[in-house]
Amino acid sequence: MTRLPTIREAFAQAKRANADLLFPESASWSDGVTRRFKVGDPNRLIGTAPLALVNDPMPASLRLLKIHPDDPRPDPGASCTCSEGFLVLGVWTDEGKLSGSRTGVCRLVDVRAYPLTATIGTVGFWLRIQARDAAALSVNGEGLSGNANDSHLGHLPPGVHLQPGEVIATAEGDRYQVVPPVQRDALGDTVGLSWQGQGSGHAPLPEPTSPDPTPDAPPTPDAPAPGRDPWWDEGLP
Repeated sequence: MTRLPTIREAFAQAKRANADLLFPESASWSDGVTRRFKVGDPNRLIGTAPLALVNDPMPASLRLLKIHPDDPRPDPGASCTCSEGFLVLGVWTDEGKLSGSRTGVCRLVDVRAYPLTATIGTVGFWLRIQARDAAALSVNGEGLSGNANDSHLGHLPPGVHLQPGEVIATAEGDRYQVVPPVQRDALGDTVGLSWQGQGSGHAPLPEPTSPDPTPDAPPTPDAPAPGRDPWWDEGLP
């Protein structure tokens, strides 16, 4: 084990010698630090063998992050823009025994993963809403309820948190109340949503409370320019 530091330094020197190839991206992160890094798609490659296309946007938006050995690692929750879009760091893996390096697991936030925009109060955010077949929902008899016809799952970007009972409104005019289940995750929460109606022709809904800590969420990224989508088109004829 006394040789381990020497082996790790050899790995680091090899990375420095090939930095342009191994860490082609450079960007200023939300903590104000500029870093050199590489972003990989875990759904695409094992070695050089392409995998089948992933057709679920949630796993398809996961990315793996490698940081140059001379640059400090960002903390979970840090974000930056890169050539693919808006990248948010969720968690770090354990250190490799030989390399001493860690891999960051990130979420790529853009309109492919989160195609809808919504507001709660004056706070706007992106999300994905997935219809699901579910049994009736209730919370301690306090009136939060849903049924199999209007129960949905809302997938939120990292850093956006909603609480049961809050009401959101999408840009299309649909209004949803947050109901269980509520699953907290560093790579993006998943919440139950009960559809409350559309437009102004429905009964008034209670004023939502501010989500916590939605005010600290990363800014809404600009939509990527239209064009070829590598998620679905790569490897196709």
